[in-house]
Amino acid sequence: MSERQLVFRDAQGHQRSFAMGDRDHLKFSKAFGDFIKKHVSEDNTTFRLERTLTDETLIIETAVGIVGRVRGGAEPEADYRRYERRTDGADLQLRFAYRGCEALDAHGPWTRDRESLLPDDTFENAELAWVEDLRRQEARRRESAAMPKLDRKALQRFCRAWADTGYTEYVSEQEAYYVLCDSRTLEEAGAARDELLHEIRTLGLQVVDTPAGAAGGEVWVRTDPRVDVELEKWG
Repeated sequence: MSERQLVFRDAQGHQRSFAMGDRDHLKFSKAFGDFIKKHVSEDNTTFRLERTLTDETLIIETAVGIVGRVRGGAEPEADYRRYERRTDGADLQLRFAYRGCEALDAHGPWTRDRESLLPDDTFENAELAWVEDLRRQEARRRESAAMPKLDRKALQRFCRAWADTGYTEYVSEQEAYYVLCDSRTLEEAGAARDELLHEIRTLGLQVVDTPAGAAGGEVWVRTDPRVDVELEKWG
């Protein structure tokens, strides 16, 4: 089994060495993904994947969605391409780790002009957004674990109603609501609405006034970390 000697680096000086065998695709993807997940931030957005034996480097600029491949030697060459989805970047990383720059020849178009690839101000750093979402989920799990347990059967019935007739309305990062019986009148919601309100009382959740313009049968409930964790299984 041959091994590829790799080095992970970021713009703040963190680094890790990794030896990749012929069948280590998943192991590599997790290791490099974990490296980015651990270190990416608003101030740390550029990562390097180096193949030390072939003197080749893949540069991942997460803030602008650009990948650059650099062939070393006396006269280094660099070319660039865009990637829109985080999974696209991960695919290029794996191909490069396995076979170097030549593995990416057919995965262009590539250009020497990096500046022509720069996105506009609406571009979102996909890696950072992914990591921040993971961090929010973990924070909700920790908060949920520290709170009193909810009635399991009532929680399951509430989540089923949310999956069947509702959604979550995100007003801001600090304010969100579960909307049940979406777009239904009181008559359309019927007895199911009364049963839902009973489950809400059992769970101790807070019902809020429906906003102006909402259908009369809708039920708006302030979100709760314990419910959020359970709803991750129902989304």
